[in-house]
Amino acid sequence: MQMTKPKILCLHGFGENAELFKIRSRNFRAVVGDTADLVFLDGPVDIGSLHMTTGGLVDASIAREFTNLGWWWMRRGRSFEARGIGKTMDLISKVLTEQGPFDGILGFSQGASLAIVISALLANPSDGPLSLGNVDHPPIKFLVLAGAFQLEVPEYEYLYKQPFTMPSLHMVGTYDTVVDPERSKIVQGYFDSPDIFEFVGGHFIPQSPKCARVMRAFLTQFIPALGDSENEQSTASTDVAAGAVAVSA
Repeated sequence: MQMTKPKILCLHGFGENAELFKIRSRNFRAVVGDTADLVFLDGPVDIGSLHMTTGGLVDASIAREFTNLGWWWMRRGRSFEARGIGKTMDLISKVLTEQGPFDGILGFSQGASLAIVISALLANPSDGPLSLGNVDHPPIKFLVLAGAFQLEVPEYEYLYKQPFTMPSLHMVGTYDTVVDPERSKIVQGYFDSPDIFEFVGGHFIPQSPKCARVMRAFLTQFIPALGDSENEQSTASTDVAAGAVAVSA
């Protein structure tokens, strides 16, 4: 009997969209391959149009138009307000119901912040100001977060009162000037046993082989097929090496 693949919800950062996040997360996608189903979601808050050259992401000669989306718009005045977050909660509730269940969430920047909120609401449903409604979905099993930060609105502080017990991998760039690494460290402190990968760089998901190894090691406990594929590659490499020795001998 064919096993159902694990399903991972993928949440982009502020000012991005699902299409662009597929490009930015290519290292993660390469690690996962076809061992899990990845669902990339567009944020419901339309910020406008962002014209950019994808440069090192795809081809420096390609300039593309990307819809500039987010999960909320933070308004700082006399009080902190996450505008549009209600629309986001409605969307997430719909996606969890119609496309779930999801085993894990990959989140970058604002998407990482949202991933934590979703996990909190599913693990500890409450009558607080944020809600996913009557969604019937099990708690999230794991999180992969990059450039994460807390949703810094006083009325949502209750979301962080209970410790997060699910396994989590936190990627932090030591030279991140968008989300200060100290903000990400605060988030790490809410988790019982967070795995932390610090890298020399800024606000992005690293594309290095080392990061790929870290992600694979973390994900293997939730995606058994990843371990199988690694063993197959190792066996194939050993066979090739043995064959090369036999030929040269």
